[in-house]
Amino acid sequence: MNTDQMAERQVRLYEARMKRLDELIEKARKGLDGHPEKHKHEKTLAEILERRDALQVRIDELTLKHPDDPQEQIEKAGLMAVWDVLAQDLEKLLERMGL
Repeated sequence: MNTDQMAERQVRLYEARMKRLDELIEKARKGLDGHPEKHKHEKTLAEILERRDALQVRIDELTLKHPDDPQEQIEKAGLMAVWDVLAQDLEKLLERMGL
């Protein structure tokens, strides 16, 4: 596998992970409609959205700074763990909402 193929594979991995986060976010947004604790959960979701956006910015920065090996740089920065934590936080929120 050449460098371009590896880079494309990593980009697809990032996109898949972000898509999963976005799917969970959308599910939470839809679940807020008419929810009895809407305001409480809106605040939690807003905090998660801020963290998601900050993650995207960091990934974009690392990918631009290190186009030859963004995966290594992202792993060194601990961003893969951030993805996992965000997904877990979203899943916990959905569970608390009964979704």
